[in-house]
Amino acid sequence: MAHSTLDLPSAASAEGEAPVTPHNNQDECDSTKEAEVVGKIDEADDVADAREPEQKKHKPLSTPTNAQPSSPSTTDLQALSWDGDHCGDHVRFSNKTNTMETCILDPEQWNCVLASQAASTFRVRLDNVGRGGDLWVGYCKKDSFVPNGSTRGRFCQILRASAANVTGDETSHPFEDGDVLTVTHHRANHTILFQKNGQDIGIEYEHVTDEPRYPAVVTNSDRVSMTLL
Repeated sequence: MAHSTLDLPSAASAEGEAPVTPHNNQDECDSTKEAEVVGKIDEADDVADAREPEQKKHKPLSTPTNAQPSSPSTTDLQALSWDGDHCGDHVRFSNKTNTMETCILDPEQWNCVLASQAASTFRVRLDNVGRGGDLWVGYCKKDSFVPNGSTRGRFCQILRASAANVTGDETSHPFEDGDVLTVTHHRANHTILFQKNGQDIGIEYEHVTDEPRYPAVVTNSDRVSMTLL
C-alpha cells in the first residue's frame, strides 16, 4: 500500500505473532525482521532483483459516450465461491457459499475469507458494507492467508459512501450497498486493477509477481455481506 508507509489500523494479534494490520497490502512479511509488521517487497528477500511493488493512483481513461466501460467478459469470470475451510471464526455463508456475512461482536477481531480457487478476475456485489471497522477486498496468495488476522496481499479499502466527506485515496474508494467491485490481475503486465460498477476507480498495483492469487476479504466490520458473481 509507494506503498509501505501507509498508516492503517492495528488489530488483534495471535499469541506469538506480530500485530495484525491490513498493512496487508504487502504479500509476505520479511521473516528475518520479526519486529516489522509489513514486508517491504512482494517476494522473499533472497531474490536479489526483487523490486518493491509500486501502487499508483492513475486517472481513469475517458470513455466515448457511446462506448461501454472496459470490463472483463463473462467468459473471463470463473465460477467462484467462498471457501468454508479458509475463513475466520465469525463468517457465515449462504447462497451455496457464494455469499459471505460477518457477525463480529468484538471490533478487535479481524476476520478473513478466501475464495475457493485462484482467479485472474473476479466480481463481488457489496450487499452490505457493514457497520464500523474496516473492510478490504482484493487478492492474496494462498500461503499468505490467515483466517483471523494478518492476511497480506493487494487490497482496496471499501469506504462507506454514506459517511461525510468520503473521497478515497490511492488505496481506498467509497462504495454503497449494491455496488459491484471487479478486481483483475493482469499477469502479463504484472498489474492489479479495481473497478466499481464497470468503471475504473484509479487504483492500480504495479510490479505484481506472476503467481496465482485468490480473491480475499479482510475485515473487522459487523454485518458485512458480499456475494461472488
